[in-house]
Amino acid sequence: MTKEITYTPDIQKQIERAIVFLVDKIEEHCYNEKPLILHNLRVGLKLMELKQEREVVIAGFLHDLLEDTDCDSEEIEKEFGERVARIVLACTFDENIKDYKERWRKLVSNIKQAGHDAIIVKLVDQMANLPYYMLISNKQKRQEVIWKHRFFIDECQNNLKGLKIFHDYKKMVIKNYEK
Repeated sequence: MTKEITYTPDIQKQIERAIVFLVDKIEEHCYNEKPLILHNLRVGLKLMELKQEREVVIAGFLHDLLEDTDCDSEEIEKEFGERVARIVLACTFDENIKDYKERWRKLVSNIKQAGHDAIIVKLVDQMANLPYYMLISNKQKRQEVIWKHRFFIDECQNNLKGLKIFHDYKKMVIKNYEK
């Protein structure tokens, strides 16, 4: 049985603080072309809709900061605690790995090792990234994106198979991106 999460006024204030932190870090310096604030808001709000715990929701709002801004994990830990920092770190690419597929293999290994919290954040992130696929004009890049979605599904299905959101994600990938 799933524990019902209640977002008390105190938790809502902590979530708002995470959103302000997100916006501040992106406005300071952002390395990503996609609308990062909007994307991260979608991820965090979806995690709230799924009734995830406060730390998971906050990690969802902050999940791209290590890759796409000058923010580091120590700042996140100082502001939001070790659990949030651990989830965000697990969902972050190792920039030292240059090969796209190897980087993804390492990322998925890291999130699986970190556990359910990191896996659910990455699942929601993957779903939120699907609409950007249509904006990719480079054929090789489109193939890489499809590969990463298939790889994530294959590698994480045992961890997520009982969740409706995972089945919805699989359907979206198959229906819209495997033509």
